[in-house]
Amino acid sequence: MNNNRRWLRVVMCMLSAFVGAFAFTLRGIAEQIQMSHVLHTVYGLALVIGGISFVLAMYYLGKSREVYTLYQRAAEEEDSNQTYVRAYRYLDYGSVSSNVLMIAMMTSGIILISPIFKNTLLILPALILLCLYIIVANYLLRTIFIVRHYKLSAYYTPKDILDYLNSYDEGEKQAEMESAFLTLFRLDQIILPLLYILLIVLSVILREIQLVALVLLIIIHLYITITQLRKTKRYFK
Repeated sequence: MNNNRRWLRVVMCMLSAFVGAFAFTLRGIAEQIQMSHVLHTVYGLALVIGGISFVLAMYYLGKSREVYTLYQRAAEEEDSNQTYVRAYRYLDYGSVSSNVLMIAMMTSGIILISPIFKNTLLILPALILLCLYIIVANYLLRTIFIVRHYKLSAYYTPKDILDYLNSYDEGEKQAEMESAFLTLFRLDQIILPLLYILLIVLSVILREIQLVALVLLIIIHLYITITQLRKTKRYFK
């Protein structure tokens, strides 16, 4: 046991030294990078990713409708099951593409707040991205109604999502629950700790504590922890 603790201390010291050296190296690089170039690059990438996501979302949602029509016409049971799976797979792909489009839209909008962007014409691509997202969101809701036979509101609540989940069959519910559990585990045990380390590195590079990012990170971590506690009190009385 003592040997294990000794090795753990050695590993933590080595890791701390590596993080410190890496942070000081990045500090020198960061001082040579102009923030305006970074923001313009990220803004351009957000627009490109948003445009590609729009095309993919419309394609997959259209394919989902098309395949579901074939499913309704399928005569043999084996062909019917395969078509059924394809319809829902395309629907999920379209939903994921829609989420990526939303992320790109939000990113471009937040970047435009920066005083670096003085050209008002740069607002136009972001507005176009917003319009594209509205189109995809409405198309997604209509596709869900056609394929899932469930009318999901544009302003849905957690209760609406639970009701929507109940429209799934048992196999789909199991897949969704496993995915949700693994996502929550990775977020709580891997991603959030890595983000804490990233904040430490950024604080060293920028020579100031990233207080807002730290507070947001703590709020997210506390929310996950409290939600798990509520689950325990609800199901394990």
